[in-house]
Amino acid sequence: MKRSLIVLSLLVAGVIGVAIVAVAVEAHTRTVKVRVDKSGFSPSSIEVEAGHKLNLVFNRADADNCGGTIVIPKYKVRRNLPVGKDIVVTITPRTAGEISFACGMGMYKGSIVVVD
Repeated sequence: MKRSLIVLSLLVAGVIGVAIVAVAVEAHTRTVKVRVDKSGFSPSSIEVEAGHKLNLVFNRADADNCGGTIVIPKYKVRRNLPVGKDIVVTITPRTAGEISFACGMGMYKGSIVVVD
């Protein structure tokens, strides 16, 4: 009986520990609003911690630019950006380095700098 109680206690502690870790990672989600206009992306460089979710909220200010599409090749993302609408792209970079993104024509460029 004593041995079963100890095993059960360790099992419950393990489950609670996993839940706490999951909440801690989720708490580090970063959301960045990115404006797309005739000057390109603003901000054009975004820093994020490896292993944490990043929500990029793209908003195309007007139709007088080539920013009608966002492309993030590493994540195989290609999304249309209608004028005046928020378009959310969510990624979770796992390793340190630089992830590039661009408009569909490759004229506007930006980067996500992933740090440990």
